[in-house]
Amino acid sequence: MMRYFLLNLFLALAWMLINGSYTGTSFVIGFVVGYFALRLSQPFGVKASYFRRFAASVALLAYFIYEMMISVVRVMWDVITPTHLSQPDIVYVPLDAKTDIEISLLANMVSLTPGSLCLDVTPDKKHLVVHAMFAPEHQDVIASIKQGMERRILEVTRG
Repeated sequence: MMRYFLLNLFLALAWMLINGSYTGTSFVIGFVVGYFALRLSQPFGVKASYFRRFAASVALLAYFIYEMMISVVRVMWDVITPTHLSQPDIVYVPLDAKTDIEISLLANMVSLTPGSLCLDVTPDKKHLVVHAMFAPEHQDVIASIKQGMERRILEVTRG
């Protein structure tokens, strides 16, 4: 997997050199062109995890941005309206993530989303302790985190 990533970086840098443009936009275009060139040159029947993980990373980023925007609007609406819809509570989310990097990534993404904050991880690393601003039903919060961010993070880290 790392070999394809390094090759993709090399192709992006080569793109910048060939075009004589050393901007971030040129690098991104070169990276995308390099990705598709590597994808097309991959032998038939060979399934490199790089392409699955790259697609999963893009999906994770898009999902996180979407969740961020929805959460910002929800929290903003609760703050500017006279009636408060929030029902804050502490929720224990069972974890399928096992490694420290998976748990850290999940905890940071939950904390970066407005209206939720990761407070702790239990010592046995089986639960994530989350303070949710909108938690009338704990199972809804748990399902949202597990089926949303955690599942996508595991697709990236485990392929």
